[in-house]
Amino acid sequence: MCGIAGIIALDGSPVERLGRKLEVMNELIRHRGPDGSGSWMSPEQSVGLTHRRLSIIDLSETGAQPMCGPNGTVITHNGEVYNYVELQEALRDRWDFRGTSDTETILAAYERHGEACVDQLRGMFAFALWDEKKQQLVAARDRFGIKPFYYALIDGILYFASEAKALLPFLPEIATDTQALAQYLTFQYAIDELTLFKGIQKLMPGHMLVVRNGTVSVRRYWDVNYEVDWDHSPRYFYRRLRELLDDSVAVHLRSDVPVGGYMSGGIDSSLISILAARSSDQNRDFFHGRFTQYPGYDESSYAETAAQAAQGQLHVLDITAEDFQNNIAKVIYHLDYPVAGPGSFPQYMVSELAARHVKVVLGGQGGDEMFGGYARYLVAYL
Repeated sequence: MCGIAGIIALDGSPVERLGRKLEVMNELIRHRGPDGSGSWMSPEQSVGLTHRRLSIIDLSETGAQPMCGPNGTVITHNGEVYNYVELQEALRDRWDFRGTSDTETILAAYERHGEACVDQLRGMFAFALWDEKKQQLVAARDRFGIKPFYYALIDGILYFASEAKALLPFLPEIATDTQALAQYLTFQYAIDELTLFKGIQKLMPGHMLVVRNGTVSVRRYWDVNYEVDWDHSPRYFYRRLRELLDDSVAVHLRSDVPVGGYMSGGIDSSLISILAARSSDQNRDFFHGRFTQYPGYDESSYAETAAQAAQGQLHVLDITAEDFQNNIAKVIYHLDYPVAGPGSFPQYMVSELAARHVKVVLGGQGGDEMFGGYARYLVAYL
């Protein structure tokens, strides 16, 4: 998890105190990147990018950001492009790679494909790229919105960041968006680009934002294909799903730092962790939160069984009501606004446990929504 932020004046004029503003934004997302930070400003002081680094791939300085390309491009990127190995091989004839960073791969892909570079990227990402030659800013968010991207247009200046809190100092006033609040109280989340902060929007999953000729445009670059395949048997789909899972877990393990796994004891996280352990002997640390004060919620026995199946070590944290009292304020701070599900608190606690042992953790989030793990999710398929 890295952190990105930036500022651009739509009319190309200098931004007052640009350097100081970038410092403020960088400090507010410090927790997203303990391994380094950097900023870049255009000569005219009309564009600025900043970055907090969590080093996962290419731990050397060649992976530092904001990263500059040879032809006037600069990028700040949060996430991981899992197919960077294959992309680098395909782009090597036109790009002299300085390192092995997946971020540099985005620069090279943009040089070859322009804005269509996002079609080549497989992974989770949110990035902003300044093109000096074309005098345009290109920002994009991955297809499922795994990585966040917030922005606000204030007096002709576009501010953007990985977290909404980094934009708050520049708002004329901090106020609640009543439409977003009504949506949250109805659906337990804000629909579309709205956030609970009036004046701050989120770039939607699978969307791209472009600043060009003084205007800001947002477009969808990807959508789900809802076409139903009636030509294959259930057994085919079973085999195909297994192939995709094996391949997905394998590429998610591409890392220059240790990788572990959340192990709740449920089907989703257990499956992912076991597949990861089978792919590599190094991925055998698993993490679980246990509620000993509430025996009805203690699922540690299931987690222990799954960890044994993966031939790994299960690290268990006993989570108490006192832990909730001591940490809920931190959870709220990092989330920026309410999350309806209660799972964010135990995940925060288990993440702190995992951070003592590994730098990357795989999990099973999304499995219930995708495969109808709870009855309430089946309504979406009716």
